[in-house]
Amino acid sequence: MKDKMSKMSLPRHEIEMLEKTDLTQSDIEHFTDKYGKRFVRALKAVEKKRVFKYNFRPSETTTWIVRGQRREYLVIPEIYCTCRSFYQDVVIARDSDMCYHLLAQRIAETRNQFQDVDSTDQDRRKLYVEWRRTD
Repeated sequence: MKDKMSKMSLPRHEIEMLEKTDLTQSDIEHFTDKYGKRFVRALKAVEKKRVFKYNFRPSETTTWIVRGQRREYLVIPEIYCTCRSFYQDVVIARDSDMCYHLLAQRIAETRNQFQDVDSTDQDRRKLYVEWRRTD
């Protein structure tokens, strides 16, 4: 399992590419060659402000959410996503190392392009009922 987790991390040189203010054509080609349409979908999610970082108080916990095509998905960075693609393509078929929601979260965090949402622990309990769904 440790090897699988490390595959969900972006290599340092990719992080450095994403940290630049503007991605070059060469950068975009690198990412699309490696991640295919997942990169395009992830970048679009970031650009459309569909990546959220919930900050819950008073527990000081953080939860990442990516609003997908059908609903919002809970993302545990570099580890897990509640979407069907993660389960089918990453866990079962092992066709890819991550779903586009995981990639979008990483891009958004690296580029500091996410929506910060402050909320309460009481709200977190209600939100998690929806977010933990895996359908």
